[in-house]
Amino acid sequence: MISRRDLLKTASAGALALLMAPALIGSSFSRDMTLEEALKEHLGATLSDLTQSDKVRIKAPTIAESGANVPVQISADVPVEEVEALYIFADANFNPWVTTVELSPMNGEVFFATRIKLAKTSVVRAIIKMKDGTLLATSKEIKVTVGGCG
Repeated sequence: MISRRDLLKTASAGALALLMAPALIGSSFSRDMTLEEALKEHLGATLSDLTQSDKVRIKAPTIAESGANVPVQISADVPVEEVEALYIFADANFNPWVTTVELSPMNGEVFFATRIKLAKTSVVRAIIKMKDGTLLATSKEIKVTVGGCG
């Protein structure tokens, strides 16, 4: 049987751990990440390493009434056998990296559709990483309005 004193010690230690947890893990969540930092972390590249290409396309609304649920489709006119992965970034988000999609020949084509969250009006970037290391990119600005009147 646990004594009241032991219960209070355990509860105090647990409360202290809950109070300290944000301080211990907060460094990775407490600051905005720049696009350059996100590119470096996920691709090992910078903006200047990207090759702008009309082979990669983003289909998304130019104006979104709400940034909470923005439909985005990415496609590319390159053989899927030569593609390693597709990356989506939103420049103005707290963390610009949105998702990474690994592709294989079983996909049949380079195509991905999803809904993303945008913090505010932002440039959305689609980057195709080819198996030879080439980074093909395109971008589109999506204006986020508040209540459709912005």
